[in-house]
Amino acid sequence: MKPAYRNSLITSFVVIVIDWLTFNGAMFLCDALGLWFSDNPPILSQQWAAFNLAYVITQFIIRITLHRRWSTIATILRNSFTASLLMVVLNAAILGMLHIAVPGLLRCLSLFGVIFLMVVIERIIVRQVVRRLRSIGRNSLNVVVIGTEEQAAPVLEVMSDKYNGFNVQQIFAHTEDATEYLKHNDIDEIYICTAKRSSRHINELLKLCTHEMIRVFFIPGEAATYQRSMQIHEFGSTYVLALYREPLMNGGARLLKRTFDIVFSAAILCTLFLVLLIVVTVITKITMPGPVFFRQKRTGYDGREFWCYKFRSMKVNKAADTLQATKDDDRITRWGKIMRHTNIDEFPQFFNVLIGDMSVVGPRPHMLAHTEYYSAKISDYMVRHYVRPGITGWAQTCGERGETETVEDMARRVEKDIWYIEHWSFWLDIQIILKTIFNMFAGDDKAY
Repeated sequence: MKPAYRNSLITSFVVIVIDWLTFNGAMFLCDALGLWFSDNPPILSQQWAAFNLAYVITQFIIRITLHRRWSTIATILRNSFTASLLMVVLNAAILGMLHIAVPGLLRCLSLFGVIFLMVVIERIIVRQVVRRLRSIGRNSLNVVVIGTEEQAAPVLEVMSDKYNGFNVQQIFAHTEDATEYLKHNDIDEIYICTAKRSSRHINELLKLCTHEMIRVFFIPGEAATYQRSMQIHEFGSTYVLALYREPLMNGGARLLKRTFDIVFSAAILCTLFLVLLIVVTVITKITMPGPVFFRQKRTGYDGREFWCYKFRSMKVNKAADTLQATKDDDRITRWGKIMRHTNIDEFPQFFNVLIGDMSVVGPRPHMLAHTEYYSAKISDYMVRHYVRPGITGWAQTCGERGETETVEDMARRVEKDIWYIEHWSFWLDIQIILKTIFNMFAGDDKAY
């Protein structure tokens, strides 16, 4: 076995041991809090055995993913939630089969909460440690890429992140150019992105890779050209590749997202919004004439127009529907700057979420003038309307907010919006919300 893969196995083993210790730490914490276990030592030992048996079964069903090179915070949250819930259910089932009294629902929920919180913290910390080790050359892979710069761009973008642990040794334009190099260098993986593959050369290359224990990955030529995470669909007796992967095309996913939107927005509107409404109304009336609310037509789901609501942060002006806010914009009042810097001005959009025009998380809706302008300049601009627009989004938490001075600025924002559409998950939404809350307190230099 190559050293890189041997190191990966060692990393996996260490990660599992730390995870097991964390689960057991959560168990003993619940014991100390009187939430779960018996004071009778024989029964306690059986409970401990049942708990660890449940852990082993859980890990066979839901494997730990934090140390995988493409693992995200959203993946860790989703994985930890599912594992913690399954762990508690299996534990209760095993206790029942052993004829040991199963604690009530409240205690089960308490155990789940303690396990989930501790495991999430542990896994995020361990993930950061693993990524840090890879960034300094530990547990890294030596790779060769075959293809033009354009064809190889998607994989090279992933490999350029030092925390993923890829060492790109060479990039070859053609398959035959790589064969001699592979004979004399220690390579772990090869990524073939070119669509022009001679059968003789490719067979020679694959034979060599098999002999040298080099793992081979093919990137479909057309997929590389369009740089999209295409999805395979059954199409009669054949298969087709969809240009865009859309998790929210699934009915269950849409129902989950919409249910969360309704519950979350209703909770905000009935609590925090009421306090903000009083504060904003008083200060707005004192500091600037005009209405408290501002509404503007924006482009929403499926390209449909809707009225988007905000707390007014600008002086009343005729250019509000055509000219975006800029740095040191004299239309923005002093109080307006505070609201924009902390995102307070966006809170009325929870009404938009409640009635279905928007979602809590999604691509930010743009004014109609911007949609008309940028859709003519950026070919895939309208793809961002495949889902409901959001109060916050992946692009905004990645620093793509505020003024778009050039078409390239908007193109970067659109690309991140499309990435969100293609990679949506419930836990990605939670990650974005948590990051947005952090930014509200930390402030954002681009919020103007």
